[in-house]
Amino acid sequence: MTPAAVINSSQHNPKVLVADDHHLILDALRVMMRPQFEVMAVDNCQAFVNAVDFFRPDVAILDVSMPDGDGFATAKKALERQPSLPLMFLSTYQSAEYMNRAAELGAKAYLSKRIPGNELIGAITSVLEGKTLFAPSTFGAPVSNGLQPTEQPVDGRESGPPLTARQCQVLTLIARGGSAKDIANRLNISVRTAEFHRAAIMQRLGLHSTAQMTRYALSHNLG
Repeated sequence: MTPAAVINSSQHNPKVLVADDHHLILDALRVMMRPQFEVMAVDNCQAFVNAVDFFRPDVAILDVSMPDGDGFATAKKALERQPSLPLMFLSTYQSAEYMNRAAELGAKAYLSKRIPGNELIGAITSVLEGKTLFAPSTFGAPVSNGLQPTEQPVDGRESGPPLTARQCQVLTLIARGGSAKDIANRLNISVRTAEFHRAAIMQRLGLHSTAQMTRYALSHNLG
């Protein structure tokens, strides 16, 4: 397989750049995406960065781990060349640390390689529409730990999975009616990071709405 391969569908179809070091995955992704997208597939980090320049994708997908480089560093280089490029990570790693790094970097989604193909297509479409996908549905199973390396669980909780100190801050502000922008301004973080923390809290606690989060916060003296 050559370092880069393009499948042309229609000049009106969105361009998708995808990078993975497993050629079988690249082949499957190209076939799956072909009806809706114009796809370029590459198998290394340098080819991915180069393709951003000449292919000018509408959305780019890459793994966090590649043989010739780190996916996050590669994504950063890509965004330096095309700052408005919607980036998506497709990974086997169910790590809150990695999800947080992706959100801080400016990625639009962090998805599991275990999701069905139709869900990936739907996620790409959603990202192209301007949506950010760090929701509980991103992975079929809960994040194994949910804690960043430098954070510790908050003590004194009688029930429910532990939250980090930052998650407790975010949950408190949500319970007080704060929007993602309000929370970002209050905690001096980006709106995207605030949205990520909200999604992570919902995933950890198995909650599905602001009302449920507010009730949980009040019942745990976080409101």
